[in-house]
Order: sequence, then structure tokens, then C-alpha cells
Amino acid sequence: MKKSSVVCSVLVFFLLYSLIRYPAEMLAASAESIQIWLTKVFPSLFPFAAACSILLQIGAAEQIGHIFRPMVKLLFGLEGIAAFPFFSGILSGYPMGAKITAQLYEKRLLSPQEAQHILAFSNNPGPLFLVGTIGVGFFDMPFFGYLLLLCTFLGAVITGTLWRFRKKEKPSHRPILSSASTEVPLTEVLSSSIADAVHTILLIGGYLILFGAFSGALKQTSVFSLLSDILFFLPFSADALQGFCSGLLEMTNGAYLLSLAPEDLRLRLSAVAFLVSFGGFSILGQTFSILSAVPIHKKDYFKGKLCNALFSSLFCYTLFPIFEQKAQKAVPVSFIFTETAFTLSFLWLLPSLFLIGVLSYALLRSK
Repeated sequence: MKKSSVVCSVLVFFLLYSLIRYPAEMLAASAESIQIWLTKVFPSLFPFAAACSILLQIGAAEQIGHIFRPMVKLLFGLEGIAAFPFFSGILSGYPMGAKITAQLYEKRLLSPQEAQHILAFSNNPGPLFLVGTIGVGFFDMPFFGYLLLLCTFLGAVITGTLWRFRKKEKPSHRPILSSASTEVPLTEVLSSSIADAVHTILLIGGYLILFGAFSGALKQTSVFSLLSDILFFLPFSADALQGFCSGLLEMTNGAYLLSLAPEDLRLRLSAVAFLVSFGGFSILGQTFSILSAVPIHKKDYFKGKLCNALFSSLFCYTLFPIFEQKAQKAVPVSFIFTETAFTLSFLWLLPSLFLIGVLSYALLRSK
């Protein structure tokens, strides 16, 4: 039996044992995961997934790639088509960057080497999760959500830039397709896009519930507490260590636990920046399932996400004093019409409006 099969069997038996030993607690953990999926993941991700699928089918990705080609070529050493999964991943969050990359590969617009490079920096957490869930929900201050958003963006850009200098395999043949394609009826485009979006989000929900239950099992069996005891020599509290270990499995729960830890706020936010940029093993599982048809090297993707997380954490630690000064001048989060809050919201709105303009232009060109 392979080593991976043995490990998988042990984990499955551990989960089954926990379900039998702690039925009420495990049911609560699964129910909480379902609630998160229904109330947060589904409504926020479904419109983006359907919209991106529509844009791909009408050929807008090629138009966007043509517009952003100079920037993408300069930063990442890639063709302009890489801009579409990058902006999609930034605006919509996990795992849309990976989903769009897989779709571009299936349309034969990317080679395996290009897909591998794009995945290193295009699969990132979205603004709704960082600003709404973590900034407002966990830390009671939207400024810290904007800080995490900026740091994950900068970490992704730096990672994508560095990845262009890595030793690359001999490029495989990639046929160049014409941008002209057979016109498909709008009703067919809508139906297939909605079906594809629903399938993707159902898959994400399954992973979220499974890893939520597994995280609950680790908590009930005191595995997280044991890990924090083993790492006692580190200059962090048991709550922070438990939160970080939990976040490596599922980032949302880990970020919540870190928000309650007694450590300095700067250290806690830097740790959260690492977790959300890395994504946790739950996001890794979702990503690899979406990329099942793309011949990528999982170890290379893992290294890319680790590099992304390290840079994001470093940027967060460095930029924290600037955002802390802004946060001290801000009013409570329930009052959003403040000068500082409007400024930060408007700064993030600018690239969104620009992207909408580009998409409108692409739609006009496709007619």
C-alpha cells in the first residue's frame, strides 16, 4: 500500500472515530460550515463564477489580454491572457483564480508551463472576505481588512514577478487559436455558465464542510492543544499557536482564533496575512480538485503559495503602523460615510470600475 493511502486511511478512521465519540460537537461543526457556505460563500462567489464563465465563452478574455499585455509581459513575463485569471482571482477570491486558469487551459489558450506560472500568483482571497469577514467581523475595523487586501495583492505581484526567473521546463507546443469563434446563443451561454458555477460552488461547499468537520475533530480530541504544547518554546501564547495551527487547516477559523489571541495586534494581523495568502489545506484541496485536468506540479504550486504568504506577511508587518494611524482616526465600523473610509473604499473601487470599463469594451468588440 502506498504511503499516501496509509495516511489517508488513518485520517478517515480518525474522522469516523470523532463522529462516533463526539456526535453533538461534530454535528455542530458541520452545521456551522454549512451556514458559512450558504450565507457567505454561495452569495458572494456565485455571481463572480457565472460572470467569469460568460466572459470566457464570449471571448472577452482575449480582448482583456490584448489590453493588459504590456503590463503583464513586463511584470510576469507572460502573455496578456494572464491578466484575466489574475484580476478574477483578486476580485472574487478563492478558488476563482484557479478555476479561470483551468478553463483557459481547457480552451487551449495556455500551455501547462504558463498555467503553472499563473497559478503561483492568481489564486487569492477576495475583498469581501478580507474586508467584511476578517476586517469588520473579526477585528472590528475595516482598515485592517484593507491592509490585508493590499498585502495579499502586493505579495501576489511579487511572487508572480519572481516566478518568471525560475528555471523553466522546455515549453510544450501550444496551438494559437483565432479570437474568432462560432457564435453561441445567449441562452445557451447563460445556461452553461450557471451550471458550471453551481457545480464549482457545490464542490467548494463539500470541501468546506469536510474540513470544518475535521477541524472540529482535531479540536475535540485536543490535537490543537497538543500542538501548542509542543511548540511551547516559541514566544507566543497557546491561543495564538492553536489559532495558527487551526488556520493551516482552514483559514477562516484560524483567523478568528488569532483575532482573540492576546498577542500584539501587529503580530496577529501578520499571522492572519500569512494564513489567508496561503489558504490552508482546505483551499489547497479545492484548488487541486478544480485543476484535476491541468498537468501542474502540486509541489510547485505549494511553493508559490508559500512564497506568496511570506511576502504578504512581511508587507503586513511593515505597513501596519500606517494603517494603525488611520484606524485610530476612524469612527466605529457601523458608520461607513467617513472621509477615511470613503477614501480607502474609493481606492479599491477604481480598479473595479476600470475592469468593468474594459469588460464593456470587450463585449462591444465581440459583437
